[in-house]
Amino acid sequence: MEFSIRSVREEDARSIIEVLNPIIAAGRYTIMDELLSVEEQIDFIRGFPERGVFNVAVSAANQEILGLQSVEPLPTSVNAFRHVGEISTFVSLASRRNGIGQSLSQATFKGAKEQGFLKICAMIRADNPQAVSFYLSQGFKVIGTAQKHAFVRGKYIDEILMERFT
Repeated sequence: MEFSIRSVREEDARSIIEVLNPIIAAGRYTIMDELLSVEEQIDFIRGFPERGVFNVAVSAANQEILGLQSVEPLPTSVNAFRHVGEISTFVSLASRRNGIGQSLSQATFKGAKEQGFLKICAMIRADNPQAVSFYLSQGFKVIGTAQKHAFVRGKYIDEILMERFT
């Protein structure tokens, strides 16, 4: 499978929700539990922090988005956390196990370092061992478990806290 990695563009919104909505609908890979609209995704892209990194993997064959990854500053006004970012990774259900996540990570880690992030944190559903394994393969370390951290579709879900230094 041939693909390239680049920064997100506003016109990617429709293709991004075509990746995200099936993942959300599956109900076991993310804590997001409401499907997204194109308008919501456009707003998210427009409002994405200037200091953040938002990359997409694009199919060479048809220019569709195969995956996306972002690092955002922690949502706080405290400068003490300026060096810490939070990562999110999504690869389309049909495109997994093709090196997309790894390629996204290489580009995202480089961009995060250039933006001044020293540390990247991830919160991963404890009942998603594939995601935990992926982040471990990208150099993250487990630093704890937040018990009953999310309430999704009527049940509490533990989340694994992971970190990686750039």
